[in-house]
Amino acid sequence: MATAVVEPPRKRHITAPMTLAGTKPRRVCFSYAAYTKNLIDYLISSNVPVEPGLSDAEVTAVETAFRFAFPPDLRSILQEGLPVGPGFPNWRSSSKQQLEIAINLPIMGICKEVSRNGLWIGSWGDRPEGADRAVNLARDILKKSPILVPIYRRFYIPAAPSAAGNPVFYVHGGDVRLWSFDISGFFQQVELRVGVGEQDSGQRRVSSSLAVPAWAAKEARRVEFWTDLAAEEGEALRGTRGWWSGDLGGCLEKVCGRLRGGGWREEEIREMMTMDGCDDGLRRDGGEPMGVGHVERLRMRLLGAGWSSEDVEEALGKADDEEREKRG
Repeated sequence: MATAVVEPPRKRHITAPMTLAGTKPRRVCFSYAAYTKNLIDYLISSNVPVEPGLSDAEVTAVETAFRFAFPPDLRSILQEGLPVGPGFPNWRSSSKQQLEIAINLPIMGICKEVSRNGLWIGSWGDRPEGADRAVNLARDILKKSPILVPIYRRFYIPAAPSAAGNPVFYVHGGDVRLWSFDISGFFQQVELRVGVGEQDSGQRRVSSSLAVPAWAAKEARRVEFWTDLAAEEGEALRGTRGWWSGDLGGCLEKVCGRLRGGGWREEEIREMMTMDGCDDGLRRDGGEPMGVGHVERLRMRLLGAGWSSEDVEEALGKADDEEREKRG
């Protein structure tokens, strides 16, 4: 099958095993060159296979074939060394079809959710009647958005704007979230899974050996369409229900953050945090303030999921046993 590039790789010897145990990690990098070298060393030390970096001709061939330009910071990394382990796109050796699938996967996943699970974003306007019409409209909207360039598994960086410092998004079906302010933040936080059969869970970690570049973004740049979509996905957790407000709202927001940090998927968080119909209204039949019963059920779910009593107490506050006894 045809490949997307034609020029053979430059001869560089970085695929052989390397031992960096005796190397003292640099805490800060002040240039792209220093950072990319440090990052490639870090990937190799993490047992990620790395091939010689892409040549200028190889980069041009990929960009021409798929009609996008690598953001400058990602291009700098790929030209220093090409990660080819499980989950990383092989821009040199994968077929054009394989790379097309990787690039189009976010759109395909979102369209699947529109068709099968009724996903629809308010900013898209009124949802057409019929799944096929809804999918066609969603696909048209998505195709006008900036291309998401795959970095690793389900993590992507927008090709536009064509500038260093674009944020990284996690996209899995209808689960779209802002992952990091820029690509350096992505590699600081992502948990690399080098096994062939291992699946990512969107879980965060912090690398202690990877240098933090001095130019790392301090906030996320706005990216057309994807920033708004990720924000609307977050709003979908709250919906339009009035119970998510005040002190209770702040408490539940904290729980959402801890669930994300613990590797829970967004749809799992949504299912856990969304009130069911029996919680509608200002007060429950038993006279409980709005949302109290939901918090108690959430407390039991978290305990059942393996949270310690201390963690649950920190997130939700102490259970009011005396009040429950009085109600009983």
